[in-house]
Amino acid sequence: MATFVNTYSPRIISNSSDNQLTACALVGINSVVMGWSVPDNFDRKDLLGFAIKKTVFESNGLVRYQAWLEGNKRFDFQSQTALSLSSEEAPFQRFVWNDYTLNPNFSYSFEIFPLLGDPKNPTKGKPAELSFKPSINDDGHFGLYTNRGVTAAQVYLRDFGKTNPKESREAQKWLSRDLKESLIRFINQAQAGDQLHCAIYEFEDEEVAAAFEAAVKRNAEVMIVYHAKNQERKEKNEHTLNKYHLLPNHAKARTKIQNISHNKFVVLLKNGSPKAVWTGTCNFTFNGFFLQTNMATEISHPLTADAYNKYFEILLADPDMSGKNNPAKKSISDLIIATDATLNNEKWKVNFSPVSKKHLLEKSSDLIKQAKSAVLFSAPFGLDQVLVDELGINASKIIEYGLVNTTAKAKIEKLNFANTRFFTPTRLEKYAGIPWDAKAFGSHKIHTKSLVIDPWSADSKLIVGTGNFSDEACTDNDENFLLIEGNQRISAIIATEFIRMWEHYKNRSFINQLGTDPAGIPQLDKTGKWSDTAYNAASKSYKFREREVFTGKI
Repeated sequence: MATFVNTYSPRIISNSSDNQLTACALVGINSVVMGWSVPDNFDRKDLLGFAIKKTVFESNGLVRYQAWLEGNKRFDFQSQTALSLSSEEAPFQRFVWNDYTLNPNFSYSFEIFPLLGDPKNPTKGKPAELSFKPSINDDGHFGLYTNRGVTAAQVYLRDFGKTNPKESREAQKWLSRDLKESLIRFINQAQAGDQLHCAIYEFEDEEVAAAFEAAVKRNAEVMIVYHAKNQERKEKNEHTLNKYHLLPNHAKARTKIQNISHNKFVVLLKNGSPKAVWTGTCNFTFNGFFLQTNMATEISHPLTADAYNKYFEILLADPDMSGKNNPAKKSISDLIIATDATLNNEKWKVNFSPVSKKHLLEKSSDLIKQAKSAVLFSAPFGLDQVLVDELGINASKIIEYGLVNTTAKAKIEKLNFANTRFFTPTRLEKYAGIPWDAKAFGSHKIHTKSLVIDPWSADSKLIVGTGNFSDEACTDNDENFLLIEGNQRISAIIATEFIRMWEHYKNRSFINQLGTDPAGIPQLDKTGKWSDTAYNAASKSYKFREREVFTGKI
């Protein structure tokens, strides 16, 4: 039976018994990213690709089920009408494959077999085996929740058809993947005498409002600071707050901000002392919970919670933030703290805005310069020019993958060269004449703001928070973000979820370039020539360096 690696150290490496195949897994909660490689001296002329056998184990060690992973490409002699074929028959002609169906209640083994010889009767080489137990949402001091963030997907069409998620609780549960539920559970912790301090940009969700109202009825103290500079946003927020009796006693308008009060966080206090904070990229809206990519962290660490609470107290006073030497901005700068390094030896800093310097851009720029293997950017509304320039002058060996929304497409047009690839959301209505994506119901877009550096490394680093990578997020908006170094678990979770969406939109971009309704499914190569690009260091393709990095070669 497989020996399962606990993914608090989430980079798993395995070799085949004949050392002809090396594989590496980057493991999150619901997603695993696998890369593999054969030696440079391996004779690839008959290498047809790779087959992956997945085994799922119950908590008692018994096998739950086994299956060969499937793909869409196939040989010309195979069925051209099936949606997908087993990789045992139609191997993956790639050195990277991912599985986004993990459940932290189970353990997993992925056996990666090279397939060689005759496409109609291939020979299996010896496999490399990746065996692990996924991470959990909350390790006791740092919880992380990521929604699926996509209705425009074949799996949504398969499971929910044309049903609007507003009409299906099951669809909402599938899309949320415990993100919204984590917020409601956090609010529900507050009992008589406890306090909940919340700062929010968009507040429209009635279930969240009802949870706050219920906390008030339990005699918890609730106070909410909400964005109210923009009249339309003010009216929408106040409609929800009024409906659940949170105005005027339990909510206060934030009006004197230069641009927007963009925070999304809740602090829990017990006996007057901050104990934990829930924060993330997600507004309290239907779009935020279900249709956009979003994430949230729950940090059970008093020092961090105290910093957020002091920041909340500044916002509650609704200070005027205009002027470079503004005293309120100075007070916020003083709150930027370094937490102690006793939590699994990682370092983290809490950062707040607005301040008088471009701290988010400066810190992001510094991390890009430090990258040794990979930069993963989820930047919904584009990147400040200083970061675009930094990516452009980075070492050519660094993989730089990014996602932005279509509204920022022009800002990243130059970020598609060598190992740098940025994509925007694209719907794939049909694939080979088959309906593929469900409808994108409403405001479907990238919304997570994150930067992950070298997630395969023990020295991984990341930034995540409310701030878009812009001047405004530093000097004009109410924002918060975390800088975390050395926490491989969190880096792996955010990286695997980023790659999930990056692959989703990369594939749609490539297929849509062929036309909205391609005549047929792309065919597999019957020789090993398909692998040449991934072994040619002089190639302009990203596949060479991707093979190295995803196999754990930093």
